[in-house]
Amino acid sequence: MRPAALFLLLAAPLWAQTAADTLGEVTVTAARTAVATHDAPSRVTVLDAADLEAAGARSVADALEARTGVFVKRYGPGGLASLSLRGTGASQTLVLLDGHRIADPQLGQLDLGLLPAGVVDGLEVAHGAASALHGTDGVGGVVHVKTPRPRGRSARLGLRTGAWGERGASVLVSDGEPGWSAVVALDHDESTGDYLYTDSTRFDAETRTLGVTAPRTGADVRRDALFGKLGYDRGGARGTVGVLATDADRGLFSFSGSGGARQRDRALRVWTDHALEAGWWRLRLGGLGQISSLRYQNAAIRLDDTGRTHAGSLRLEAARALEVGPLLADVTVGGEGRAGRAEHPSLASDATETAQAAFASAVLEVGRVTAFPAVRYDRVAAPTGDALEAVSPSLGLNVQPTRWSGLRVKASAGRAFRTPTFNDRFWMPGGDPALRPERGWTADAGVSLIVAGPRARLDLEGGAFASALRDQIVWRPGRFDDGFYWAPVNVGETRTRGLEASARVRWGVVEAGGLATWTDATDRTDPESSAFGQPLLYVPDRLVRADLSLEVAGLRLDAGLEHTGRRATASDGSSSLPPVTVLEGGLSASRTLGPGRATLALRVENLLDARYALVRQYPMPPRHLRVRLTLASL
Repeated sequence: MRPAALFLLLAAPLWAQTAADTLGEVTVTAARTAVATHDAPSRVTVLDAADLEAAGARSVADALEARTGVFVKRYGPGGLASLSLRGTGASQTLVLLDGHRIADPQLGQLDLGLLPAGVVDGLEVAHGAASALHGTDGVGGVVHVKTPRPRGRSARLGLRTGAWGERGASVLVSDGEPGWSAVVALDHDESTGDYLYTDSTRFDAETRTLGVTAPRTGADVRRDALFGKLGYDRGGARGTVGVLATDADRGLFSFSGSGGARQRDRALRVWTDHALEAGWWRLRLGGLGQISSLRYQNAAIRLDDTGRTHAGSLRLEAARALEVGPLLADVTVGGEGRAGRAEHPSLASDATETAQAAFASAVLEVGRVTAFPAVRYDRVAAPTGDALEAVSPSLGLNVQPTRWSGLRVKASAGRAFRTPTFNDRFWMPGGDPALRPERGWTADAGVSLIVAGPRARLDLEGGAFASALRDQIVWRPGRFDDGFYWAPVNVGETRTRGLEASARVRWGVVEAGGLATWTDATDRTDPESSAFGQPLLYVPDRLVRADLSLEVAGLRLDAGLEHTGRRATASDGSSSLPPVTVLEGGLSASRTLGPGRATLALRVENLLDARYALVRQYPMPPRHLRVRLTLASL
């Protein structure tokens, strides 16, 4: 008997065959139309508010590194937290907020540590090429951040504290009547971050050896966020208006204690989404406006620079369901316009751009086969008259090979691109408005299995992926007529292949899950270079994460494990950071108090007291304790 058949036979007393309504969470990121993740054409991970709470997440970065296949590249606990998905860089993975792109157009990336969990209701991570659905930056995939929705009259207060001056608070209030609803949330977080670390580059005069242990200095951080959302639902029309303001002030830690630099990040985002049933069509209109600033101060070199960006987008789409014989179709067509401007002492005065896009996608179902075709055309124009164009097609398949709906075979392939940032195009000197977009393709295939019954549920998914990227923008030094400086050029090429697998089981009061990825991402730019064939910088070759929870009579025990593989730190492969394994554990107790519920949670991070860094010369914290108290209305 085959092993898989034996497993299913033994599991029969616990799991019954899957029903259509138990096929997992729903995603809109992977198809523009709501589908179950089990029915999607590629891997999608969905986290809800309970998952964020169980992981003890204080920010989007915390949640991603606890429960998803995203590698979070952290410059220390309070520093920049960028992401890598399937071997791509931070600017090659799209970040959406309620469906709207929010990355800084000057830098091309987003600091996920500045998005607090207190103003987040859930996350979706869609793996694979996403440019056919969402446009630029969707090379490795999409991270979709969802903000809280009003849920009647309710309130929640959270207080937290921890080692090295960590303390924070969050509050959320929701209310509504038939036809309208509103939610408001505040989040504050701060810490000194002055834990001990060992600087192996400094000479200890007392012991006459290399290595000085001292507290970190200049690593304090303060983060604040204000969120609000107003919704309406009247006469077949519904919509929301949301606002998110964030403000962060932090010291920039220097490994050898010669810091003193500070950074202030501010952003204001306002967005709106509306839906209307118009005859046979479902119309959707949405837009976002974003203003952000980044101030960098360094008294040692007498530098005080502030960069400001303004960005706006508007999207209109129409969707229609069709039935032609055995074919069931949900078709979406639409267009999008974007505009942006950046101001910085080192940017050209005309650092502006406009972008237009037209797209079409569909979900086509015939029997047990579902196809997801999509195509998008993008055009980005600079004031110099230079225009960048990209056509991005994709095709995904989800096949139910037998009558049992719990087994699915998935496959997808598509083109993807990334347009140059404002820094790439307008930096003085060296920026080039005529830079070509980075272009690539990606393909994946896998199997999804769900076995569910009244007492237990098992989710398994595994697959392989491959991708290639050309015209990658690389900044290179050179000497020109007016001096020496760095300039961006289209020369980079990369090749990536990998494997992904995940499992999650829910059995009564026990839930356990885990994931593992293997990634081989290499530089293929110049066969004559020592970097040719070497791993890309800071892409872990392996990533393993696991979690376990047990809940009985109001008590909940949580445990988590994260193993991060080797990360190259030199392009020629001469140096790398070693693998590291980090454990964490938590215990929480909940009790009903009158009209509300109180939860007290204790969490120990880095249980084994590992001394490690995810980025060279930015040490992560040793073992420490966090305490959280949550009061929520029933």
